[in-house]
Amino acid sequence: MSPSPDPVDLARAEWAAVRPDLDTTPMGLAGRLRLVAAALARATDPVVRAEGLTRPEFDVLSALRRAGDTPLTPTGVAAATLSSGAATTKRLEHLTGVGHLQRTPDERDGRVSRLSLTPAGAALVDRVLPLLLAAERAFAASLSAGQRTATSEALGVLLAEHGA
Repeated sequence: MSPSPDPVDLARAEWAAVRPDLDTTPMGLAGRLRLVAAALARATDPVVRAEGLTRPEFDVLSALRRAGDTPLTPTGVAAATLSSGAATTKRLEHLTGVGHLQRTPDERDGRVSRLSLTPAGAALVDRVLPLLLAAERAFAASLSAGQRTATSEALGVLLAEHGA
């Protein structure tokens, strides 16, 4: 059974009535990607908000946790989180202020700082990540295992082609 029409189907039908000469097929994928991304944020953001964090702040902490004992530079954190330098700086200042990460001057270049999680920051990530994964699992539960795999692989192809 196919799902009932969604907002993308309705928009495409409206465009077909107004501009029947346009192929709105690309709108199906692009529109649904945007809607699904917004729905995923609504389903998972409360997990990190319950800890007083934003999702991008949790992503910073996660990048540092994945790095293990290897401190990262602010530039490395920005690259790992696909964030701008300015946005990363703001997040780093907040996370340092609340005691989740620490900055250490680089031994060779004092202008550069090395970032690492505090024990409280590492414990926070270790506590929240399983909850976040459970929320993501619940979000995708309406798809079969095969559909989840195929969707993930297809999105991976798009990311490889368009850089992320």
